[in-house]
Amino acid sequence: MPEIMPGKIFGFSPSPVRCTCEQAQAFWAEKDREEQQRAAEEAQRKEREAMRARIAKLTRESGIKARFQYRTFDTFQIDKENKKAAGQCKRYADAFNQIMLPTKGHDGTMQPPQKERNGLFMTGGFGTGKTHLAAAIANELIRGGTPVICMTMIDLLAQIKRTFDRGGSATEAEIMRLYQDVPLLIIDDLGSEQPTEWGSTAIFSIINARYESYMPVIITSNYGSGELAERMTPAGSDGKNAKKTIDRLCEVCVGIEMNWPSWRTK
Repeated sequence: MPEIMPGKIFGFSPSPVRCTCEQAQAFWAEKDREEQQRAAEEAQRKEREAMRARIAKLTRESGIKARFQYRTFDTFQIDKENKKAAGQCKRYADAFNQIMLPTKGHDGTMQPPQKERNGLFMTGGFGTGKTHLAAAIANELIRGGTPVICMTMIDLLAQIKRTFDRGGSATEAEIMRLYQDVPLLIIDDLGSEQPTEWGSTAIFSIINARYESYMPVIITSNYGSGELAERMTPAGSDGKNAKKTIDRLCEVCVGIEMNWPSWRTK
């Protein structure tokens, strides 16, 4: 019969008591690292799921999904003129998650991606395939689980303006944060919007936030960089925001010129 010890309380611990020997400490340190990594991965998974849900709602409301969802690399008609551009875009999509995204350092600060020029700036006339290739990149990444926003510049600004309506489902800050944080932002047809001071400021705010945090962006436009800065400048403005926007895009994006006749005329 066990001896009863007055003044002593014995309890049961559901978790193993950690030994303090050197070997045990090394074992538990490794276990703790593994648990922290699992927790971080789970938090990242939940964050991406939440972002995908917000993006899905955003794209449903704009009607952009139907416009882009069938444009893939498989449905892109390659010829001798567009073969190089199509190859560049496919390689970009294939390498995106490996070398195009920034990482977080041990102190939580953003570290540059392997490829610092991690965006694309696609220019050319109407009907040359810019939008198709940009959407093909988006669709390939989305199928692999990477959140992407792919919108025309007009729709992107319209989504922000909708938040001014009291019946809007999100605030301006929430929409702007989503545009700034999504792994890949694709802005189609930049320069097609009517230039205003508000629009110029909003565009610069989005591009600059992504520039500062090394987040990639893909731009398509019917205008070259010089023409585009002029096109994005409101009447009577000094064009400073437009020029700074284009300057940042030229720094972080690889240019793809698509100057051949429209496929619609062939």
